[in-house]
Amino acid sequence: MALGITLGYFGVQDRYYHLRRIGSSQVKEEHYHDYFQICYVLRGEMEHYHADKMVSLGQGDAFIIPPGLTHRLVFVSTETEIYSLSFDEHVFSPGFPQSGAYKFLSMLQEKSVATREQPVKRRVILDSDQRKNVQALLECLMREQETAYPREMSSAPSLISAILYTLSQSYYQQPQNAEEFNEATAYANTLTRCTEYIDQHYMEHITLDILVKQFALSRSTFCTLFPQFTGLSLKQYISRKRILEAEALIRSHPELPLQEVASMVGYEEISTFYRNFVRIAGVSPSKYKEICSGKEDT
Repeated sequence: MALGITLGYFGVQDRYYHLRRIGSSQVKEEHYHDYFQICYVLRGEMEHYHADKMVSLGQGDAFIIPPGLTHRLVFVSTETEIYSLSFDEHVFSPGFPQSGAYKFLSMLQEKSVATREQPVKRRVILDSDQRKNVQALLECLMREQETAYPREMSSAPSLISAILYTLSQSYYQQPQNAEEFNEATAYANTLTRCTEYIDQHYMEHITLDILVKQFALSRSTFCTLFPQFTGLSLKQYISRKRILEAEALIRSHPELPLQEVASMVGYEEISTFYRNFVRIAGVSPSKYKEICSGKEDT
């Protein structure tokens, strides 16, 4: 049975990433994790196993593993040394889902979810300039990891994004991977249009069936990719948009009755409006109205 590992193994849940330079692995058996892992071979050779397939990697090679994919690493010689970077998507800024690096991660994750029996295709062959760039970025990230800067001042998200961009440039230069990139880009563009549609029509009755028909996606593809793209389920995304608009209405038009505000943002039942408002805003709509009008007790 494969061993499951979380970021808590490194004690970095609040930072969302961990980087180490290692010459052997403490986890020698098959394992999977709930985070992405990037490995870069500094020197020597190693073998990367997935299912019954094996790929050999040498100095300057890299690979990236998405969450949930079972694999195993073997260090071939005593001089083998690698950088191992572990991170999850929370390390990035809210705008990250719109980036090309996110498309790369989404493609890898989607492929791993689709089949557990695919051969290992995680070897990324870097040219000399790409090797220099990746190694320099990892060295910068190692120094950044040792600082005590607050998250909002950390350069780690930008450094990890730059590493991902370099890996994706190399990965998609390989002809067999170009089709995957085009597919991932097409999905990202479609989901961008989908969220724009929801943002414009949030007050209307929007269902999964309406969206998959309008944007030519299967139900399974939509339900898999939409949460990856937005970080929320369709129901959560619509609810959040409606409550944010309700907050804006209460601030700009305090004279409006809450029943009317609820109706304007798409709620037929005032009880549903109240329940979602409390869950998302943290206070009731009436309390929020008091706060905005300055009538809250001090």
